[in-house]
Amino acid sequence: MWTRNELLDLGLTDYQIRCRISEGTLVRLRRNCYIAAEASAKDKLAAVAQLYPDAVFTGTAALAAYGFCEVQLPATIRVDNNRRARADGLVRTVRSRPVPVNRVKGVKMALPAQAVADALSFERCDKWLLKEALAQAYRGLNGRGRFAADLELVTSKKRDAVRELAERAPVGTASKWEQRMFREMRRVDLKPVPNFRLGPYTWDLGFEAGTTVVDLDSLLYHTPENNHREFLIGTWKTNHAVQHGWAPLKFTDECTDYHLKLVVETVQETVAHRRSVRGLKSKPQKVRRAMATPAWRFHQSLLSLIHI
Repeated sequence: MWTRNELLDLGLTDYQIRCRISEGTLVRLRRNCYIAAEASAKDKLAAVAQLYPDAVFTGTAALAAYGFCEVQLPATIRVDNNRRARADGLVRTVRSRPVPVNRVKGVKMALPAQAVADALSFERCDKWLLKEALAQAYRGLNGRGRFAADLELVTSKKRDAVRELAERAPVGTASKWEQRMFREMRRVDLKPVPNFRLGPYTWDLGFEAGTTVVDLDSLLYHTPENNHREFLIGTWKTNHAVQHGWAPLKFTDECTDYHLKLVVETVQETVAHRRSVRGLKSKPQKVRRAMATPAWRFHQSLLSLIHI
């Protein structure tokens, strides 16, 4: 980015500056500020950040700053209600009241959920890109909780649209394997909930309408000889699900690698069966003295491992 005086120091005249702007090789950012038209999108975005130090970047500009997509121009920024609106090839300003922000390298960025809402409102972008951004922004065991909290803070008429996108994205998944299986389940019109809580235990996928839970257990980490602790917890976790009236299904990486279609069909048919049987669809009866305490609180082998 250059000022007029800096361009004059480089040997350009005012006439040459005007000609380059007309030719499209030089971009006038605002009075006395210019940038080369061939500058990268990142450099142009950095220039916008300098020109609007109090602005909040949102839309795909914010998502790019978080590392979820490539930089796209014009950048959408939220500015104070007193600022004049502007729209050109470089920046699109949206007058707004303050919104919650994160800082990326000192620059204010809208929260991911807000950024997606603003991308839907003010930009033309692929919804697949926005779903992937949500999945990356809100991944992990507490991803769904963080998304719900951020969604409550969204200032936009597109809040419900963001919620719908998140329901179709693997928000809350902890691995690429889980993301893959989430998409496979969605492909056959199932509605999996990642990192589903059933009592004290967390299952990789849960199906509330059909009271079925699924775990994806890698042979490397869940066999008794490789991980005795996880094997014991998994055993009692299955017992807990059965006692509480849920159908537990477990698959290994070799199951999904070699028999993916059968895995999906098994889940699909189990959920469909339980949805069709009265008493199993949403609130199955549990046994009278169903376990509530997690295995790591009572199992002697697990307690012994803690003290080793």
